[in-house]
Amino acid sequence: GNAGGCMLTATATASRSNLFSSTGIDGFARRRASDVSRAPARVARSPRHRAMDANNEDDSALASSSSSQRWESPGYETLRLLVPELDSSRYHKGQAGKIGVVGGCSEYTGAPYFAAMSALRMGADLAHVFCAEGAGQVIKSYSPELIVHPYLREGRKEVTVTVDGGEAVHAVTYDEEAVFEAMERVTPWLHRMDALVVGPGLGRDPTMSEIAKRIIAFAHERDVPLVIDADGLRVLMEDQGLIREGHVVLTPNKAELDRFSAQIAGSRGDPPPTTTIARARYVTSQLDGPVVVAKGEADIVALFVIVESTDGAAMPYRRHLVCDEPGSPRRCGGQGDVLAGAIAVFLAWATRSKEAECAVVRRIAGMDADVDADMEDLIANAGEGPDFALHPSLASAVSVVAAYAGCLVTRVAARAAFGRKRRSMLATDVIEELGDTMQRLFPVYADEG
Repeated sequence: GNAGGCMLTATATASRSNLFSSTGIDGFARRRASDVSRAPARVARSPRHRAMDANNEDDSALASSSSSQRWESPGYETLRLLVPELDSSRYHKGQAGKIGVVGGCSEYTGAPYFAAMSALRMGADLAHVFCAEGAGQVIKSYSPELIVHPYLREGRKEVTVTVDGGEAVHAVTYDEEAVFEAMERVTPWLHRMDALVVGPGLGRDPTMSEIAKRIIAFAHERDVPLVIDADGLRVLMEDQGLIREGHVVLTPNKAELDRFSAQIAGSRGDPPPTTTIARARYVTSQLDGPVVVAKGEADIVALFVIVESTDGAAMPYRRHLVCDEPGSPRRCGGQGDVLAGAIAVFLAWATRSKEAECAVVRRIAGMDADVDADMEDLIANAGEGPDFALHPSLASAVSVVAAYAGCLVTRVAARAAFGRKRRSMLATDVIEELGDTMQRLFPVYADEG
């Protein structure tokens, strides 16, 4: 479909999207993606082996894999379903998204600002930052648009523990009293958030890390959409049981993905995955289905969940998307924070209502070239019953679409920012391009609202 002169072409996961190649500071050229050949199918041996069959395949083979793994990239009609209309007669302040960012310590104050401001520039109504006491005034000084809660605490306690053999060992741990105090102040606000980003600027302080861990557990238990980035991923490595399938997106860069997959493989006695896409699939499979966005030259959005069939058997459901829309060759700091904020907004929008989420679910069926009968039943029955609770597998699938949309918008904005600033481009320049990028992709007309 066409919108505002922009064409979103639906392509196979293996295809290069290249939807908006920049032709200068202001121009975006239409460019159709090229399909590539598809490798023979590989069938998972069992749910317990999860993604291990893919570990020795190279990225190009997996990107062009068979229909059992293929998703067609979302077209304009699907992505447009994520974005709410601007209608002042139906919506009030806050209904276009309240995004919370958990992070910001005394050393790192820029990252939570980037994530929160990106959410606002994307079109969220409100952005909250939950940060350390020592970071609050600094972050407040960056912009009056942010609602800053300096409720988190930094600190550590030295303890002595006795190990086997009676040897006394000194260790460093978190301050339980400080954690309790922070959670008492933060928890009432978490209920109000439509999505949370956990990790930007969090740092490695043990008390901050424990607070983040408890916020992740609290939010996931209540199905508040989560984006976990940066030091939030380190927290997750320490306690891998915190999350599973649902509205959860992890956004590791190459180094973080390498460490995470190697740590999981080592703890399970598995051979380590050897390619980016295999690592992404391995992490999502072993953590039971959060979406993994492997950031890189192309962003790989991977999902692996286990769906229970009608006869009670556990069936693997493995899909991925590739977003290789041209971005910026300049890799300045903060771009990952911008992406995290963008994905959080799309997650909030995708889950804003039963009707909105079910509309995306129905589109997912059209993206899949080979939907099995059990997944078809889940899609057909989505939204049925008085108490709406989307099946976790479908919630993860919706999160894939939201994550892909965030990757696409961030890449187009980064390309435009690089077109203006070249080597001097900063994360703030990318943030400034988000509004124009959203208008080009999802235009708002003068008479709307």
